[in-house]
Amino acid sequence: MPKKFLRRVLPNQQSIQQFSVSRRFTGRLDIPELWEVQRDKIAIGLAIGVFCGMIPGPLQMISALALTILLRVNLPMALVGTFLTNPLTIVPLYMLAYMVGQSILGESNWQALPALPVADWTAPITAIQNWTNWIGDLGAPWLVGMLILSCAMAALAYCGMQLIWRVSQYMMMRNRLRQRQARASRLD
Repeated sequence: MPKKFLRRVLPNQQSIQQFSVSRRFTGRLDIPELWEVQRDKIAIGLAIGVFCGMIPGPLQMISALALTILLRVNLPMALVGTFLTNPLTIVPLYMLAYMVGQSILGESNWQALPALPVADWTAPITAIQNWTNWIGDLGAPWLVGMLILSCAMAALAYCGMQLIWRVSQYMMMRNRLRQRQARASRLD
């Protein structure tokens, strides 16, 4: 079931080539392993996407793409995994990372969190600089927390996908066994 479902919903190489932007990269993405729907390749691809999704800034998908090419795992699932961080989840995840980093480094002063920057988006360069400065002010606790949180979330994504896949396979096998037993009882 997960294999059929994922083949149906994940983009394949042909569907990606329909976009004019991606046509420039078709030669580089012509690696069959990047598009295979297998349990381990899907799970590792998702874990890579979740890990890279925690990278601040626009480097999330680029780093996920580079790691999937390097490790030859499922590219679409890695790109889907980067969407864990989005405008709704990014601030809570970064605050959680800061809190984890503080507890690991032995700093218990949660009030030390720098105030959120005032961002006037009519001047986007200034707003981006304010947000960059804010992230820089978070410092070592945030970096340590991000590393720990990224690794933990990637491990959870990997284990979760493996579990979903195996439970689905078990349910399909159990359903087939019931169908065989029902057919055998009708024949008797």
